[in-house]
Amino acid sequence: MNGTPEGGTPEGGTPEQGGTGTDAKKTRKPLSQPVLATLLVAGSFGGIAAVMAGMLVVLSPSDSQESGQVPGAVNVQDAGSVAFLPPTVGPGGPGVPLTAADPAAPPPLPAIQPMAPLTLTSAASSSSTPLSSSSSSAKKTTTTKKVTGRPLKISIPAIGVKATVGSVGVDKSGAIQTPPLSKPNLTGWYRFGPAPGDQGPAIVLGHVNTRKGAAVFSRLRELKRGNKIAVLRADGKMAIFTVDGIEQVSKSTFPTKRVYSNTITSSLRLITCGGVYNAKQHHYTDNIIVYATLTETKGK
Repeated sequence: MNGTPEGGTPEGGTPEQGGTGTDAKKTRKPLSQPVLATLLVAGSFGGIAAVMAGMLVVLSPSDSQESGQVPGAVNVQDAGSVAFLPPTVGPGGPGVPLTAADPAAPPPLPAIQPMAPLTLTSAASSSSTPLSSSSSSAKKTTTTKKVTGRPLKISIPAIGVKATVGSVGVDKSGAIQTPPLSKPNLTGWYRFGPAPGDQGPAIVLGHVNTRKGAAVFSRLRELKRGNKIAVLRADGKMAIFTVDGIEQVSKSTFPTKRVYSNTITSSLRLITCGGVYNAKQHHYTDNIIVYATLTETKGK
């Protein structure tokens, strides 16, 4: 038996089974409006209760949250111990912090179209340049610049610099010399490297200050991409460079390759001290390095 009257069900099924047969003699009476209202209200409250129960399950503490870890979140508690260095030297300028670029980063791209070097010379080879501004492994080259290319004066209008350029070599330990502290407004060109305007990176150093006060490169950190640097040479030519970028690096991680490696253009590197002054060791912790490229010449 299947619970239906003996002899089978009417075609289309009984009303109790949900059928819609035309032979059914009895039909359900529609529910009254009060009953429908009661059912609707009860269903609504039931749905709300189900939603709230689901939210409580989702928001209830889990083992990972009690341990301070949120699923899918990144734990940044120790993020400060990881150094993320930019992939290139920054442009500098107001409001832009000076940081070191990634050690493997190349020099910054020229700010504007470079011009061809005044002189192509093998002395610009990277194998003949020192390892750092304070390295004990600096090596002299066997070839020196012609006297005609020697820099005499340097001018940087953006920071009010007008200075004489002397020459420096290496000291007994093999490190690059710096201009004498007795002459705070004198800059020093590394005479065993390229001259400003010749192919390769010409290096000019200057003090940031002395015991008597500010020195020639006291405002070097203010330079930014696009600023101009003019160098008067002994041959009467004025080599004008455009700043490509500027960075502040620790002396313990000086970017040797980025500063001294040979370039196909005529490049200029200005270097001074920066960071924190160590009174016991009588030197600063960092270097400020300006990268520039020859973009114009004037004169003979």
